[in-house]
Amino acid sequence: MPSADLPISHATHLVPYVRFLDQIGAPTKSALEQMRLPADLLHAPNCYVPTESLFGFVGKFARKEGIDELGFQVAYATGLGLMGPTLAAKVCDCPTLLQALQAFCRFVNKQASQFWAWTVEDGDEIRVYLHRTFEPGVLGYTQTEWIGVIAVVTIIQFFAGQRAQPSRISLGTRSPVPDCPQEILGATEFRTRQPSVYIAFPRSMLALPRHQHAGDPRFDRPSSLSNTYSGPEPEADFAGRLMQCLEPHFVDGYPKITLAAEVAGTSVRTLQRRLAKQSVTYSEVVDRARFDVASRMLTESDAPSIRVAYATAYSDPSHFARAFRRIAGVSPREYRTLAKRRSAQ
Repeated sequence: MPSADLPISHATHLVPYVRFLDQIGAPTKSALEQMRLPADLLHAPNCYVPTESLFGFVGKFARKEGIDELGFQVAYATGLGLMGPTLAAKVCDCPTLLQALQAFCRFVNKQASQFWAWTVEDGDEIRVYLHRTFEPGVLGYTQTEWIGVIAVVTIIQFFAGQRAQPSRISLGTRSPVPDCPQEILGATEFRTRQPSVYIAFPRSMLALPRHQHAGDPRFDRPSSLSNTYSGPEPEADFAGRLMQCLEPHFVDGYPKITLAAEVAGTSVRTLQRRLAKQSVTYSEVVDRARFDVASRMLTESDAPSIRVAYATAYSDPSHFARAFRRIAGVSPREYRTLAKRRSAQ
């Protein structure tokens, strides 16, 4: 079960795995629904999902399809795209590897609520440490551990060249390292069953400027608008994170509390008790989620109010307008007008 804080991650990191599994004919849509993940993820990835559900989806398919190298294979092939456009742009715009790693460490937890990174210098070596959201043994841990590791490897190679390799990679997984990473990163020493996850490389590489890459799609900046997320960062508390995880489910109608409990990995009674500790009800969480989706659509698109109403699980646009006014104090149309005036100033 997820921890009390409900760790959440941006769905951008799951998209490459869904695409890969679609290509090999795996039943991804039904599996997404079973894991209480958005079934329409490829077309609407601008959302947050429970991190453990993301882990479970990848781990389940790695086991079902018999692809022990799924985590590494997809992460390595995706390259910069694994980070999504926002984080990748911050990294790629840095003049040196040192500043790129600093940017990665500073912004990566805005993509995953309980994932962060830091660097440690030790003589002629530098190590980039990755905090583990979950311990080895959680379904999908071995597969998804590669996401953070390969993100750092990609940054190193973006500046040092495609053939650059870390001197050492320390992993928490209890499983042997598959053949694929050992073949691709043949000069790297792998250590498993380690208390810390880190990537080590020569400190002298930190001053390297951006390398000129030609023809390697791993180093193409992700630019697809479908993968861009302009919404807020992960909320700090349980109620806020639950709210963010419910937003992509509005397409299927008002999310019942039983669905919310499944998303949070808990019982309905426990869900209500945890919300009560924050002095909030489930209906208030849904109302806030509806408002957040609506306000973004009104300020970031020209979608008519009727479309915004349906996107927030209102069957009647007039009900949407009344509910929106209760929170904002103005109608959806007035809210959009005011937002445009502010942006024009």
